[in-house]
Amino acid sequence: MKKKLIPIILFIMAFTGFLSTQIIWDTFNSNAEQVDADKQKHSVYESSFQALKLTTTKNSTIELKNDPTPIIVLNFWASWCIPCLKEFPSLVEFQEKYKGKVKVLGINGDTENAADLIRKTEAKYKLNFESVVDADEKISEQFMIRTYPVSIVYHKGKVIYVNKKLHNFMDPEFLSLIDSSLKAN
Repeated sequence: MKKKLIPIILFIMAFTGFLSTQIIWDTFNSNAEQVDADKQKHSVYESSFQALKLTTTKNSTIELKNDPTPIIVLNFWASWCIPCLKEFPSLVEFQEKYKGKVKVLGINGDTENAADLIRKTEAKYKLNFESVVDADEKISEQFMIRTYPVSIVYHKGKVIYVNKKLHNFMDPEFLSLIDSSLKAN
């Protein structure tokens, strides 16, 4: 009876080994593919940053590649986006903390009455940064933005951080990244 079980046990061991190897291989390749995809997106973000010339709702014209501020945060948001609104208090505090060293620029994706909705949101949340109307979604398309909120953080035109969900801008780990980037100035 024991001799009959040996082939079955060997088969199970070999099959388990094969599955384990396949899982490890797929995980490794998946991570490598994600890194490559992130690098490609960062390249697009950096190219788009260099080409971007914007007019804010307060009629300021901003050409990002010529902006002397070392760190620029592009925050893609909409007035109907609950996570966007929830992150505004920490974003306002972040902008205040790094005044003159960091520029936050909102890219608003409301498609109707955007300027009015931006003004209402700025007043309600006491936003201390300017926003740009992206009602035709050309800026969002250029940055491959499909959902809100999204924040892309640049240091001297290079992407140092991307967040595609609700974010606490006063998170110590995030602040450490900003501080170390400013020291590298």
